[in-house]
Amino acid sequence: MRTRLIPILAVLAVVVVAFVAGAVAGSAGVIGVRVPTSVGDGMVGEQVTTLWVGDTAYGAKSSVAWRDANGSEHDSGWPGCLSTPGEVKGVRFTGAMVWHDTLGSATILWVDCSGR
Repeated sequence: MRTRLIPILAVLAVVVVAFVAGAVAGSAGVIGVRVPTSVGDGMVGEQVTTLWVGDTAYGAKSSVAWRDANGSEHDSGWPGCLSTPGEVKGVRFTGAMVWHDTLGSATILWVDCSGR
């Protein structure tokens, strides 16, 4: 009876160790996508913005994750440094090309207002 439990316990131990290792790696950001921070110039409208980096125009509207001038993180809302319509320069942000089939959309994921 005991010899039957040893392989079952060994498999269970391997599963638990793999789960814990995956959870630690995932929560620490070891696994996953790390989008680089870019600096772009562009235009701001009423809760809409387009920021250019090279030949790529990144856009956001209504709500985006952002860091305010005091360094506090916000997971949604509109960035304080993009609240005045008009031209903006030197905005730090992360953006990514989001694909659906063959159509790509350059999307702003996060804006850093801490240095503005």
